[in-house]
Amino acid sequence: MSVTQGVLKSSGFLVAIQFLQRTLGIISTLILARLLAPEHFGIVALVTIALQFFELLVETGNQQYIVQKDSVVDDDLNTAWTLDILMKSGIAVLIIIASPALARYFETPALTSALPIASLALPIRALKTPELMLLARNLNYRPVFWLNLWQKGVAFVFVVGIALVHASHWAIIIGNLISAAILALGSYRVCAYRPSMSLKRVWQQWHFSRWLLMRGLVGFTRSQIDNLMVSKLFGSSSLGGYNLVRELSILPAVSVIIPMSQPLLAAIAQGRDDPAILAYRIRFSLALATSILLPVSVFMLAYPELIVTVLLGQDWQPYAHLMAAFALFFITFCLFALISDAVIALGRVKSLFIFDLSSTILIFTILWLWGRDSLWNMAWLRGWLAMATTLALLVVLNRWSALGLRRYLWLCLPSALGCLSGLGLSEWTSNYATGGLPGLMLLGAVFMAGWAGTTLTLLNVAYARSEEFRHARRLVELALLHRPFRQRTTSH
Repeated sequence: MSVTQGVLKSSGFLVAIQFLQRTLGIISTLILARLLAPEHFGIVALVTIALQFFELLVETGNQQYIVQKDSVVDDDLNTAWTLDILMKSGIAVLIIIASPALARYFETPALTSALPIASLALPIRALKTPELMLLARNLNYRPVFWLNLWQKGVAFVFVVGIALVHASHWAIIIGNLISAAILALGSYRVCAYRPSMSLKRVWQQWHFSRWLLMRGLVGFTRSQIDNLMVSKLFGSSSLGGYNLVRELSILPAVSVIIPMSQPLLAAIAQGRDDPAILAYRIRFSLALATSILLPVSVFMLAYPELIVTVLLGQDWQPYAHLMAAFALFFITFCLFALISDAVIALGRVKSLFIFDLSSTILIFTILWLWGRDSLWNMAWLRGWLAMATTLALLVVLNRWSALGLRRYLWLCLPSALGCLSGLGLSEWTSNYATGGLPGLMLLGAVFMAGWAGTTLTLLNVAYARSEEFRHARRLVELALLHRPFRQRTTSH
């Protein structure tokens, strides 16, 4: 199987996995938004932020380490598994001890009991078999698909059931614990490998992971700094509304785009010895992702209040205007992750850490100086700062890989023009559309029809002879028509 074919099939499984997960997640969120109050979501947001921060303190980068290795032996898998269990168990104990202090700092007493219980998910998830990492390295996601189907399906039933009986933040916390347990137990059902405790390769893994660990901490701070500031400046209820709208805005990203990009790290790493192939793969991946992201981002920017009102309900109307700002955050959320993976594949982890640290300091400074007046200012500043840092990293990547920035922009042009066409049609249609779900579906269908029609027309007229267009068409044929993929001499 060629690298392209492997990436395509792996992306298909990952999209299927995330589609099932996010479909259940969206349904769960829509139900919970009508059962729980903003302060409940605020507590869950604080718990999530705290757990993510503490988990990053002990992040070993084991999956990235396994994926990028030329060969993997049992000692590598056992070391990664043992290290993960020890570190996650230790940090769970630290969270339990620190919970009262964190509850006082955030002025949220509910954290005193919520954090210790929620922290148990960390060591439970760490118990999963390390063979899952080997499957990712080999681009084999079929077993993971079935595992995630059971994991999310069972957790969904418990979360909604508990919320119906007792509407509080505990529904989500207990659901996360059940999800972690199913993942750990189920991994041994779908994988034959049985790990054992070992630290034989601990120093080799640490040598690779130390910059990833520091970058993870900086990246977490950059991604959550606005949430932390909102919690301190505006309270847990405002944090609940702010964070839920932000999470809703990036749902398409975590559902489809980022899962599709995960196999690209392995594929890019396999082509890093040939600069021309490496540049092509990075450019093609970024152009494809950008072309898909643009229409979603533009639609959210145009109709934020309709989207939030329909999906979350009237109680969340005061926070609906924030989605327009988070439309910028949505597109950069995906592209920044994709560009970062490409930089890691180039072996520039230390340089990426320095970039992340510098951009994080800049983001914090600007938000602190000009974003404290209102949630509106905070959201829009965060969106534009995300756009600026993503463009800056793209320019840096262009310098390191010679990906061809002008050609990348040229490849994205049909989608951009398609967005203008779709927006014009949807705006005209809005004069006749009703409100609610029927109106949202009508505007969405008209917008996407205008975008798709214009984009496909431009691609067939002006881009038919480009290598990227022929490559994309071959991928569609392989995915939809099951035709054999014939690798060209310059394999992509």
